[in-house]
Amino acid sequence: IWIKLLSDVPSPSIAFWRMLTSSLFIAPVYFQKQLGSLSRKELLLSILSAFFLAGDFTLWTLSLKFTSVASSIVLVAISPLFIMFFSLVFLRKKPETKDIISTVIAIFGIILIGSSDLNLAANSKNLMGDLLATIAAASIAGYLMIGQKVRQTVGTANYIAILYPATAFFLIFPVLFTDSPLIGFSNKDYLYLVCLGLIPQLIGHTGFSYALKKVPAFVVSLSILFEPVLSIIWAFLLLSEGLTLKQISGGILVLFALYNSIKR
Repeated sequence: IWIKLLSDVPSPSIAFWRMLTSSLFIAPVYFQKQLGSLSRKELLLSILSAFFLAGDFTLWTLSLKFTSVASSIVLVAISPLFIMFFSLVFLRKKPETKDIISTVIAIFGIILIGSSDLNLAANSKNLMGDLLATIAAASIAGYLMIGQKVRQTVGTANYIAILYPATAFFLIFPVLFTDSPLIGFSNKDYLYLVCLGLIPQLIGHTGFSYALKKVPAFVVSLSILFEPVLSIIWAFLLLSEGLTLKQISGGILVLFALYNSIKR
């Protein structure tokens, strides 16, 4: 929704301002003494998590230049599969049957949501976009798994106090590479950028960071898949966009998959 409202602002600029504004909102945390108590390992892991989060923002945005929004969203939705794969390879942890079923249901739900715009043409341009979206999904998995490791010993506030500014730092490079402007936007655009940093990032993603200590990264990755569902609901309410039966059915499937994964 916010991206549509910010149609006059380049995507790299949006991503940077999103993280910068969220960093400014949590500025008081920088003055807490607890922040200095992070070990070198905790600090480096937090920065590495930020690198993967910036990679997700950058690669997903770039993928939209080569493939449809729906195709990109569907491929990014496979991030739970990457978490299961990485857990198996690096942690020797086999995925539960319930988790596999939940992932399949959620991905099918996302496919239904974006089916009207799904691009299945196999040309080199689309394949490049699909590859970038797939790598973005792997980046989400890395961001969540490393974040979960950090959150076992670091509080939410201290974690995001490193995560958000570090992500903003990494996102400045796509801005420079694409020569995207960071100033000169309308007052309305600046307001939307602040809202983007406050609502989806500071409230939404901070909620994910908080949850990483309570529930497995896999479950958090499934909850992230509910973002497209919320997007079509808000688009219906605020932008008067149509809501199809497929989208409603897909949203129900994603919600059921999340419920099924949480229920133990």
